[in-house]
Amino acid sequence: MKDRKTEKFSRRKFLSTSATVASAAALAACTPAAPTAVAVIAKPKAKLVIWCGTTYTPEADVVVNNQIYEWCANHNVDVEINRMSGDERLPKFKVAFETKEFPDIAALELDDVPKAMANGDLLETSGIIEKLNKLEGGYTTGSFINSTTSDGKHWTVPSFGSTEIFYVRKDKVKEKGLALPETWDQVVEVAKAITVPGEFWGWGPQVGTPSWDSEVSFSSTMWAYGARTWDESGKVAVDSPETRTVLNFFSDAWKAGIIPSDAAVWDDSGNNKAYLTGITGMIWNTPSVLKKMEKEMPELLANTEIMLLPKGPQGRFTAGYYYQWGAFKNSKYPDEAKALMEWLLSPNQLRAAYAESGGNMMPVFKDMINDQMFKISPQREVIAKMVEFTVPQGYPGANRPWIQTAWMDHTICKMFNRVMFESWDNDKAIAEASAALQKSLDSWQA
Repeated sequence: MKDRKTEKFSRRKFLSTSATVASAAALAACTPAAPTAVAVIAKPKAKLVIWCGTTYTPEADVVVNNQIYEWCANHNVDVEINRMSGDERLPKFKVAFETKEFPDIAALELDDVPKAMANGDLLETSGIIEKLNKLEGGYTTGSFINSTTSDGKHWTVPSFGSTEIFYVRKDKVKEKGLALPETWDQVVEVAKAITVPGEFWGWGPQVGTPSWDSEVSFSSTMWAYGARTWDESGKVAVDSPETRTVLNFFSDAWKAGIIPSDAAVWDDSGNNKAYLTGITGMIWNTPSVLKKMEKEMPELLANTEIMLLPKGPQGRFTAGYYYQWGAFKNSKYPDEAKALMEWLLSPNQLRAAYAESGGNMMPVFKDMINDQMFKISPQREVIAKMVEFTVPQGYPGANRPWIQTAWMDHTICKMFNRVMFESWDNDKAIAEASAALQKSLDSWQA
């Protein structure tokens, strides 16, 4: 029986229906398709957190801050800059090293660099260093070495170095009819002549453990007399007749009353203040003291001779610091962090900060020492000349992590303090220092 609901197509009807369907399909093909909704996931805006310390030249700090803001604005990056004093920085980094919760970028302090490298906390910067090292004659030896590990990889980017100059109250020296001191022995002779007991002290070296600069003071004088803390290979070398000579030199100066009695408790600004307030006649320091006199104390500047550091039997030396920036592996925005560092720490940007530092920030690129900013006055020319006599803390070898650790532990300062303030004999003080230096070496080679 025929099912009326399933009527068969005739050939004519099939062709007619097919033509209709084909026409509809052709028309549909010519009609734009309705848009399909696609989920677009926007990349979150990068935000960089930056920790850096305050320097003795706040004008340069402002320049660096503004450069960071400029780069971040141009690259659509939010930024939070935390500038901290040393007292603020120490506990924050202590917690960061314990928790591994670092900022994205930091201007690293000297003791943090080897620690962060050894712990594997930093992003590698070899690519940045390779590019920047082609500019302005390349990096200075000290700044280049301080950013690398023994495998040749780089983990930080140099920002500035430091050197020291000698400040002498030439009016006081002239009153006594004396010549300006050229050697460390002459410094003591002049200091004895210009000292007024209880009122004015002839010489104001940094000598106490509250000051990191005390390591500069003692180590630089040791090198001038041929003494060493380390040998060229980084092994302990402090036990020598030359070390005993320098221990006696400082102990005798202290007993002579030519060094201010509170120098043992000065922080890093102690001898700056002593010179600027007129209670001591000679100091060695960075150019920050010169900057202060140029801006605010022209009369004192007129009575001051800016000199190369005095020399000893083996020449003149000063220990230089080489400051570094690093980006941390925990950063959510490693590409942005490294790009900012590459731009910020290139010669063009560094020049602006150096210009505001008054010589407190020395170039990390070789050819920048020829910039006009270091030729605008006789004093600035002395600063530039001292770069020739500036060496890393590991002299006569390169800086190494254990050397930096011992430096930041005031190991050499403690040795001198034992003799100067606690009446230890030289042998006992040297033995204690040798053991501490060896412990630092062993801890990094374990």
